[in-house]
Amino acid sequence: MGFRAMLETAITKSGKMSVIERGQLDALLNEQALGQIGVTDADGEIGGLTGVDYYVYGTITNFGQSQSGLNVGTSSGVGSLFGGRIGQAVGSGLSAGNLEVQMGIDLKVSEVASGRIIIADTVNATVKTGSAFSLGGIQQVSSSADPFADVQRVLAAKISEAIVTTFVPIKVIQVQGDGTLILNYGNVILAPGQQLIAFEVGETFVDPDTGEVLGSEETEIGRVEITRAEARFSRAQIVGEESFNAEGATLRRVAD
Repeated sequence: MGFRAMLETAITKSGKMSVIERGQLDALLNEQALGQIGVTDADGEIGGLTGVDYYVYGTITNFGQSQSGLNVGTSSGVGSLFGGRIGQAVGSGLSAGNLEVQMGIDLKVSEVASGRIIIADTVNATVKTGSAFSLGGIQQVSSSADPFADVQRVLAAKISEAIVTTFVPIKVIQVQGDGTLILNYGNVILAPGQQLIAFEVGETFVDPDTGEVLGSEETEIGRVEITRAEARFSRAQIVGEESFNAEGATLRRVAD
């Protein structure tokens, strides 16, 4: 499975955004042209084609591997996120030992209607054979036959999270009678044992000259830990003895 397909799958499985495949790009560009002359807009539908709000693209800036701390092969600027097949640049004459594979992407998300860049970030992932890693529903606990595929899948999950949580933050949507917290994301992003910081969102700050929303006042109110992750939602509990009103709280991962 190619990296683009992994990313499409990760975003779709989040349940927060619909994805239009690259094969429909020409149709999307035609629709944008129609919108410019007033025939349709981003919220409309013509001939069964729903308007697209955002375009995801980027460039792979790092893709390589090292063994026992010795770099045996690397590739920089190897092309577009939606470009051709990613090569597995494995160095020759590798000896036994743990292999570490790195991949990084400069990610951009633009608003189709205006062309304005909404997200610009660098996202990186590293996978080591013979060691465990976990990200959402992705877990690897033993030496992998294809660490290059593993690092692409982990990076796709990280990019998906960066995109969807920008538009739909992780939140506590319900507090059950026994104190269990219900979160609005499932096992594509979250996994049991992960801890999140809970915030109370206050006043929004708006630039008076541009009208741009700069951010909001955030007050940390506690931490929660994921106890169970379903396909579309997760369960969590408050960490520590001090309780707080968690319903409606916004959540963010604890920094590594």
